[in-house]
Amino acid sequence: MRLTEIPEGFRTLLPKEVRERQELLKRLTKVVEMWGYEPLLPPTIEFLEVFKAVDERLEELSFKLVDRKTGRLMAVRPDFTPQVSRIVASSFKDEEPPFRFYYWGKIFRDAGNEREIGQLGIELLGVEEVEADAEVIGVIANGLSELGIKSFQIDIGHGLFLEGALRELEIEGEEKKELVEILRHKDFSGIDLFSERLGLKGERREKLFKLLELYGREEVLKEAAELFKNPLSQKALSELSSVYKILKSYGFEEKVIFDLSEKRGMEYHTGITYEVFHPLLSSPLGIGGRYDQLLKKFGRELPATGIALSLDAITELLEKKRVSLSKERKDFYIIDLKKELHVAYHLAKELRKLGYTVARDILKRDYEKSVEVAFNKGYRFVVVLNRDEEPENLLFTSPEGFFNIGREPLKGLLEIVEKFD
Repeated sequence: MRLTEIPEGFRTLLPKEVRERQELLKRLTKVVEMWGYEPLLPPTIEFLEVFKAVDERLEELSFKLVDRKTGRLMAVRPDFTPQVSRIVASSFKDEEPPFRFYYWGKIFRDAGNEREIGQLGIELLGVEEVEADAEVIGVIANGLSELGIKSFQIDIGHGLFLEGALRELEIEGEEKKELVEILRHKDFSGIDLFSERLGLKGERREKLFKLLELYGREEVLKEAAELFKNPLSQKALSELSSVYKILKSYGFEEKVIFDLSEKRGMEYHTGITYEVFHPLLSSPLGIGGRYDQLLKKFGRELPATGIALSLDAITELLEKKRVSLSKERKDFYIIDLKKELHVAYHLAKELRKLGYTVARDILKRDYEKSVEVAFNKGYRFVVVLNRDEEPENLLFTSPEGFFNIGREPLKGLLEIVEKFD
């Protein structure tokens, strides 16, 4: 193994990528805060029980280590939502809801090709009404629109609708688990084979096939209401209809697609769920939903809903669309041939006061080479001080083009730079 290798599923962000990520976070957090959300940063490592209590699958996904102080198993964060729930149940136990928080950082999962995943998420806790779900969806739609992403869609479903539909079709136990997986893959041939094996005929078989087709815009809710009359499904459809009306008032109704045949999200999601997609990517930009039973595991019973956006997926999408969020600024590169540091320091200090970015060349080499290096690194201007030749102080605007800035470097170069700005 070479020392330059890193583990599979992890990556290094280079300067340009870091600037893009910083600008992405800046723009998204600005939108999120405008909706009243406050920042929260949970620890990278928690005791394993925090995640295991919420979803047994999180134990399998976690990178684990032993706490030397207590001997207890710890986990590197595989999911933010359990942490936010723990924090609200403990640190905010005496405060009244609603709680609006956002967070950013990485989750780590020991599975798949991506084991380190950058996320920005928002959580709205303490509100039972579906207006909370609509708000979370609205915030995300607002944020993506501000990034200039237009062709995204938000697939909204409801776990209780599918639960009610399968009860109405009298499909339970292992057959139910199998069917949920078939529906998740939108597998018509799988439905056909499943129906044959269970001997489903007539109305039951017809409803099962129609269940797979419940995907589309607002009219799908009406179709589903006619198809499945059970109270559970009807309640779910009523909630989805209410969410749609609110999103319509926000102006995001064109982004909404209803998918009623699939159970989305994590094991702890209990009601409305949502995923954000874009046609240029196969993986979702974000996944979220309602989790009303999670906080009581930490001692406080509160309804909640939230979503996590994949910063990696959004970055990949922007790259495919050739959209750059950050504009790299490298203004001045100062080369002092006689190392009269007070002159170079003073010049750099004054330029920075004026808002320019400034770096100094601190290597011993031919100044022509330093000029070449500076322009290769993307600097706009290169200042050379204390040459033996006349003129002794130069401002390079390209490797070949230069100006005499005289014996007062700051005054001289600002007069020249003004022409370029």
